[in-house]
Amino acid sequence: MQVIALPGRRVETEVWLKSLLAAAGFPKADLTRYRHWDSDAEASVAFEAARLIGQSPNLVIAKSFGTVVAATAFCVHGFRPATAVLIGTPYAAVDRNDLTFLQRFAAGTKTLFIQQDQDPGGSAVALHGALSIAADTVATVPGDDHIYSDTAALAAIVQRWNKQLARV
Repeated sequence: MQVIALPGRRVETEVWLKSLLAAAGFPKADLTRYRHWDSDAEASVAFEAARLIGQSPNLVIAKSFGTVVAATAFCVHGFRPATAVLIGTPYAAVDRNDLTFLQRFAAGTKTLFIQQDQDPGGSAVALHGALSIAADTVATVPGDDHIYSDTAALAAIVQRWNKQLARV
């Protein structure tokens, strides 16, 4: 199974995502390192999205900035994951274009959203309305800090979802 992992904006999310991937059973996932982590370049959704051109992994797991990268790659660069897990989607903090990309991604890819009940980028309760998605595609976790530190709980949610998909 090909899995692409897209961390958050900050380099610290790389270790966090590696931990989540291992706990969820995807230790060999292709974890993206962003250009701005290793250079003086500004963080760029457009640049990172272009790196995914034409790829079709079985699964993409993304956090925050990575969720916007995945949606942009889907809408602009033919990125076509079969399934997706988007964690901490910052839908309330993005511009209208990025919000539209997130909506189109959710409509075109079997997606599970994991969102804190009080995430500063937008609460889990409001997520389904903001993105025009079904409420049952959102797994709510406690929190209000956008950190998502309980990787064991997140991994369990991802594993349950994968099992449900396998039964369909």
